[in-house]
Amino acid sequence: MNQEKIWVDDDLAKIEIKAVRSKLTDVLEQAAALPMWSQDYTQLDKGQFSGTVTSVACQGVQIFREAMNRSVDELASPPPGSYVIGLPTIVEGEALWCGSKLDKNSLITLDKNDELLFRTSHSSEINVAVIAEQRLEEYAERVEKVDLRPIMDRANPVEALPPAIQSRLLAILYIGTEHMAKNLDDGTSHPNSWRHFEDTVFSVCVQALSAVSNNNGRRHEYRVHRYIVKSVRELTLAQHCDPITIGEICTTLNISRRTLNHAFQQVLGITPVAYMRNIRLHKIRAELQYKSEQISNIACVASHWGFWHMSLFARYYRELFGECPSETLERSRL
Repeated sequence: MNQEKIWVDDDLAKIEIKAVRSKLTDVLEQAAALPMWSQDYTQLDKGQFSGTVTSVACQGVQIFREAMNRSVDELASPPPGSYVIGLPTIVEGEALWCGSKLDKNSLITLDKNDELLFRTSHSSEINVAVIAEQRLEEYAERVEKVDLRPIMDRANPVEALPPAIQSRLLAILYIGTEHMAKNLDDGTSHPNSWRHFEDTVFSVCVQALSAVSNNNGRRHEYRVHRYIVKSVRELTLAQHCDPITIGEICTTLNISRRTLNHAFQQVLGITPVAYMRNIRLHKIRAELQYKSEQISNIACVASHWGFWHMSLFARYYRELFGECPSETLERSRL
């Protein structure tokens, strides 16, 4: 990971611009790589993980690009009181952003203080602006002469964009972010470069939001399905030593097995059993990576998370993460 802080002298104050560039091979490290966000990632696709994060941030504005080569279930919270506005540039396979099917180069949004529920595609890349509510609302009123709140209220999480605005948003989020990050890396950033970059980001984001349809249809069914998935996650973590059965889950949530399976298929595209197993495998991986010096026996860690058949556990772990548990532990001790 490469992270640096660049102080740029402005006429009125000192401005701190933070730039982060990360290339990662672990889904847990990917979740922690994005500054200012609180994130929990669960890898859904089997195989070796690879991902990148590029972020530049200053004065309540963050522009970032994130790419991954595996489908991941994301539970994420942006900085409090921030609007999230972005554009997916790679969508290979089905993806859901807050319950809405994601298409390449569509507008993606998240209202202030909302939790992000994002199932990425098998290969994905998103380009996103995260802007403090006060700054974007003031800009919209002062420069664009519009009230931002009604515009955000009528925007669905995923919306089609007119081609011209789509191109402008792509240029500022993708090309602009790369250019700004490179200039910061090279130490060639001009004191006024961030101010002009930020102004263009605000302008294009307000234009994109203003261009979306007036369709107010919300996805109640998805919220119910997502609630079921979240509840299964909580039950899995609460009873990790003695894993809960599907029958017990259905009884606890007062739903049928068919409803449970349908919810998981709609939200994650996998079975409840596979999801519950993946949750426990991720917790084991976290212990092997971050508590390696305290671990003398991998079998003890596995059994603590409900895996008693060691060869079967090793197979599940290797299929999901592309390496054996012992390889994870050995690498973490280096």
